[in-house]
Amino acid sequence: MPTITVSAPEKLIVSENGIAKSEPQKSESETDKLLKANATLAVWLVFFTIGGGLLALYYSQIHYLPEIEWKAALIYLFIGSMVGGVIGLLLTIALLIPGVLWSEHIIFDPCLDFFYTVPRGELPGKEPDTELCIRSITRYLGRPFLKVLLFSHLALLAGKFLYWPFAIVILVKIFRFMQQRFRNLLVEKNACTDELILNRKAFKCSFWFTLSCLLSQISMYVIYWLSDSPGELFFWYFKNAQKLGIFIVLTLLCTTGVLLSSHSVAALYRHHPRRAVVASLVAAGLLLFTADNFSSLSMKLMKHYGIGYGKRVNLLVTKNGEDIAYRLGAPKCVDLQLCNVEILSKVGDEYFLRVGDTAYITLPKAEVVAIRPLN
Repeated sequence: MPTITVSAPEKLIVSENGIAKSEPQKSESETDKLLKANATLAVWLVFFTIGGGLLALYYSQIHYLPEIEWKAALIYLFIGSMVGGVIGLLLTIALLIPGVLWSEHIIFDPCLDFFYTVPRGELPGKEPDTELCIRSITRYLGRPFLKVLLFSHLALLAGKFLYWPFAIVILVKIFRFMQQRFRNLLVEKNACTDELILNRKAFKCSFWFTLSCLLSQISMYVIYWLSDSPGELFFWYFKNAQKLGIFIVLTLLCTTGVLLSSHSVAALYRHHPRRAVVASLVAAGLLLFTADNFSSLSMKLMKHYGIGYGKRVNLLVTKNGEDIAYRLGAPKCVDLQLCNVEILSKVGDEYFLRVGDTAYITLPKAEVVAIRPLN
């Protein structure tokens, strides 16, 4: 018997002149399928890359590279994932989420009209193009967001506990300002004549904008808290010119990075979400590794794991360990002890130590009997 093959017809589109055209069927790319199938792995790789980068920056600061075996590599993977997960989540909140909120709830709202029309000539069949107006986004969203970032950074000078009263005042002020601004914009565009709907629309847009500001404040506060930057009253900064200069440089770097990333994500996310994520990742990498040169964030993060940056201990060592340390130039202490030691690295079979303020030595872990923290 002959075989009959039945295929589903393609969806037809009838043009203005009556000629039927077939609509091309959209198919997911292999990259999209791979990312969807391995979303958890992709997120973990991003976080591990950030954590691994911070660890690499830390070891470049102490000028030491440990010999890592497979057992130590597991510890490296764990620490890299933990540190990268925390910092990656904070950078996501600061660099990606504000632009997503703007894109989903404000910019593409048909009542606000953040677009402009580009004519394509008078030939038949050529319709004008509609493009997103970056200038309007900068005017109505970027400038107020910039002011919030700057004032929020200044509020960090008040310390860890006084920061949030100032931050709440900033949020209340920006909410009222943006509510009135969106209302005026809706009236200007003749988007709505009903007063109740007008107020609700303005409230919705100002709410999402204020939420993006709040998320940036939270991310900013936690990163500064992890780097031990806030906590001193503002008058101390004016007495310490170097510290004030570093704070100003970090403020300018962070504000510029967050502002550019938010605009890029807002413009790309609706139609090109992968490009938006890539843009935020590029901004995160540049911001993180550039700011580390001024704040030593990587070294201060390691302090939370009990190594480096002012974590002083006394080591009880074996007789052989004491001889090794003294031969390498460590200052003498009581018998079988190394005093005022800073453990800079625990990865590998050896400790990398700073004994006193000048002696940098390595000591096999087998020669260390006990560790007593001093602070």
